[in-house]
Amino acid sequence: MNFIWRFYLDHNHRWKWQRLSADRTVVAESVTAYKEYEGCLADARDNGHVFQPSQAKLVQGRSN
Repeated sequence: MNFIWRFYLDHNHRWKWQRLSADRTVVAESVTAYKEYEGCLADARDNGHVFQPSQAKLVQGRSN
């Protein structure tokens, strides 16, 4: 199953993550808030987050 991962700053300006279903329902979220984004990302990885870079866009050439 594919999930949407959301990373955000809470009201205390600390990083948290949420794992959402396709219909945007929260399936899981971080228990801890992190001062640094990298700590939040590491916790998300421990909970199943896998970084997948966006696909490169194809550049279509002009026909002459």
